[in-house]
Amino acid sequence: MEDLVERAHRSMARIYAALLSQLDALVAPPGQLSRYGLGRLMHLVNDTLVTLDSPAVSTPMSLSDHLLERSRAADDVAEKVSGIMGDETAATLARQLEPLTCELSDALSRLPLPDTVASRFGTVRLTDYLRANVIMVVDLALEELATAERAAMTESVRALTQVLTERYPGRTIEVRIPPYAAVQVGALSAGPSHTRGTPPNVVEFAPETFWELATGRQSWQRAAASGTLTFSGVHAGETARMFPIVKIR
Repeated sequence: MEDLVERAHRSMARIYAALLSQLDALVAPPGQLSRYGLGRLMHLVNDTLVTLDSPAVSTPMSLSDHLLERSRAADDVAEKVSGIMGDETAATLARQLEPLTCELSDALSRLPLPDTVASRFGTVRLTDYLRANVIMVVDLALEELATAERAAMTESVRALTQVLTERYPGRTIEVRIPPYAAVQVGALSAGPSHTRGTPPNVVEFAPETFWELATGRQSWQRAAASGTLTFSGVHAGETARMFPIVKIR
């Protein structure tokens, strides 16, 4: 039991370290982000601060369901971001954001943190709520800076592959995103269960391609034509119908 608790603590520490490292890379040096990027970041930080102070005791939803709820709320979030931006300049928004990121860093360092929280998207485990936030800040970093911190990209890819295993349980197809993750999922039609040796159905993505497919930015056909997605096996092509995984905006 102590080993399980220790692993959970290490996992939580790794997730919020990835979140904070990506936040730091987004806000420093100043002047990197657009007004909308700053507004998105302010909304996320504010929402996280509120959620950390909202422990819950009801049964949490899965990470998969949590991301679905975030997808459904994308238009509402965009409206709130516009409200945060108002008529403020990017420089003013950046000044307003700085103390919020410091407050968030302090809040995440205070122990114990709640295991389950009442987020605006529903009750969820704090680890899954923060994983979803890492996905959001990586998306922002790729859009505005064209690059993301390695630790944050690692956590976000692992989170997205976890969602695939939740939505499509089974062991028919192996999904590989080297060097970040490899998971097995079920086929959408009847298929064999892989137990040992070389998997009969394999799909391998370049990390950037997996991310673009997962967030709906690229089609399966275009990715396959580019050579950054390869697949083999009778059922491997069924993976195309598992994407996108999340709608961010």
